[in-house]
Amino acid sequence: MDDVDDTQDTGQTRTRKRPSPLLILAGVAALLVSGWALVGPFSLDPLANVEFRWLFVLAAVLVGLVLVFAPNRRK
Repeated sequence: MDDVDDTQDTGQTRTRKRPSPLLILAGVAALLVSGWALVGPFSLDPLANVEFRWLFVLAAVLVGLVLVFAPNRRK
């Protein structure tokens, strides 16, 4: 048995890598938290009156947008 490395390029074209949506969301969240820390603590009382059903609607809209604009990986 030969110890030969057969990892040569077989002529396949490489596809362009796209950024990860989860990493983008994590980066935006980190920027928002750091901006909030730089500005200084402020009252979050107006957010306390938000009903949870609207948060579910917002989450559903965001998931829908991600599914619509996410690239289709099938060829």
